[in-house]
Amino acid sequence: MERLGAALGGLAFAILILGGFVAVRVLTRLFYSVVLLVETLALVALAALLGYLVYRILLGPSDDPRRSR
Repeated sequence: MERLGAALGGLAFAILILGGFVAVRVLTRLFYSVVLLVETLALVALAALLGYLVYRILLGPSDDPRRSR
């Protein structure tokens, strides 16, 4: 009975160690995907901002009479 308890304890320890490795890999991949998403959104926002600025510069002053100063 003592051997069975020791075997089960060793098995539980091995499962705990392997589960820890799996959890670290899952969390690492999750963190990587979140960083990639934020990086992509920041790049899209930067492109939109630069596009808007270029659009406003190329458009020049507005010819709309309602916007006269």
